[in-house]
Amino acid sequence: MNALEKIVDVITVTILMFLLPILYYGSRNQVAETVMAGQIGKSFLKRISTAGEITVPVWNELERELKHYGCTEIVLERERKLYEPAENGTVWERMYCMTKEEIEMCLAEQGRCLLQKDDRMRLVLYRGSMPTVYYESVRTGAAGG
Repeated sequence: MNALEKIVDVITVTILMFLLPILYYGSRNQVAETVMAGQIGKSFLKRISTAGEITVPVWNELERELKHYGCTEIVLERERKLYEPAENGTVWERMYCMTKEEIEMCLAEQGRCLLQKDDRMRLVLYRGSMPTVYYESVRTGAAGG
């Protein structure tokens, strides 16, 4: 064996022994962070569906924790289904959506965003360019006032 072959062997062994385990550990860490971000998102949806409202502290906590786990973007939408009468006596089913920006504006003005029973909340978490979508139906409407 000549010197060049020995150097190539040493470099190959070094890569196999040190670089591959580091890459493996890094990918496991990303998976764990994605799972934790998903658990935080599901917990948030369950919390607001039970309370019937989104409050500023709850929203700030969600943003802070998701940022900690590497979420680059959060999309939250409220879908509300209403039945409205038409001119000819029929009933129309309409779907109204409230975007994240509208929810944040409501939080800034009133300190909370009231939800009604059976509103559908959609939360999309982006970690890098990969979206994860969660849905929850509101179980308890908040008391107005």
